[in-house]
Amino acid sequence: MWTRKLIICVAYDFLDFTVGRILFPIPFLGEIIGCIICIQMFGRNEILYALEAIDVTEQFDGFIPMATIIALKNKPN
Repeated sequence: MWTRKLIICVAYDFLDFTVGRILFPIPFLGEIIGCIICIQMFGRNEILYALEAIDVTEQFDGFIPMATIIALKNKPN
């Protein structure tokens, strides 16, 4: 199950990095969707995805794979 979650997170981060500006033309829409995905898969503690919203210019947040980092943080032992 965790592997599927990791694949979803990697795919979402890849889309955010490559075509995020086209997919999410409304400011902060990508961050809102990312928060929803992470909260649904990993619980309320993963609201940390919202840290991507700090970059209001949308220039650097694609380079930080937050969803993938959250998935790796939640890897079962």
